[in-house]
Amino acid sequence: MTTGAVGRMDERQRKTRCALHEALGRLVNRMDYADIGVSLLAQEAGVGRPTFYRHYAGVDALLVDRLREDLDRQREWAARLVASDIPLREAHLAVSRYALELIATQPRLYHALLNGSAGTNAVTLFKDQIARLPTMAPYLAQADRAGSAGLAVGVIAGAVSGFLLAWIESGLTPPPARAAELMVDFLQL
Repeated sequence: MTTGAVGRMDERQRKTRCALHEALGRLVNRMDYADIGVSLLAQEAGVGRPTFYRHYAGVDALLVDRLREDLDRQREWAARLVASDIPLREAHLAVSRYALELIATQPRLYHALLNGSAGTNAVTLFKDQIARLPTMAPYLAQADRAGSAGLAVGVIAGAVSGFLLAWIESGLTPPPARAAELMVDFLQL
């Protein structure tokens, strides 16, 4: 579901969507993502299968919607930081720390997305996010002048995906604040 579609949902639809997101989070903490099916998810959320399918094509679509919601909030946070005129490095650190702290609350959910078991290519989602993050605008403008903005976005998205997966697989060490510093340093942002 797109962000625009979310804005047009009535309260009942928002509650159903929220219940499905929460059910996915609970289930992924108890079992492998690959073992979560629509029937189990619907039961956990307290909705019927037809209701699930009115909202999502499958479990992977629900996971992607969940991630898109997080990415939307991250972009909003980045826009506020850029508008506040803090130094760009500090904005990158804050946006990265925000993402890492969010991931730390649901590492198994993000692991399923990043390791490919969700059937969704996380790099594709991150490419879109990086291209739209206000904190990335100066770098992408410079790359665009050199005719390489698309390549820059792809490289950064791949590096971020790899970094996040390695961080999750290392047991979320170092802590989010230090991991954010490392990520920004590695990417030379």
